[in-house]
Amino acid sequence: MLSVSGRESLVDTAVRTSKSGYMQRRLINAMDDLKVWNDGQQSVRNTANRIIQFQFGEDGIDPCRSLKGKPVNVEQILDDVLGGGN
Repeated sequence: MLSVSGRESLVDTAVRTSKSGYMQRRLINAMDDLKVWNDGQQSVRNTANRIIQFQFGEDGIDPCRSLKGKPVNVEQILDDVLGGGN
């Protein structure tokens, strides 16, 4: 009985992985020709130079420089931690 449950779990994981992998591949292909332009607004454009979004992420916040959706000043944090900039 235990081995049957283990096999079901493996099959479920394999099916979920294939479905999520398929969706990831579709999203990557759909967004393959998009680029963020350095035009002051960080607009997103395709290879034909058509605007897809006027502002990157629609809110202008870089996910790498945010905490819970709010912008974070990385330079200020580094100055606080390293004791520089005083």
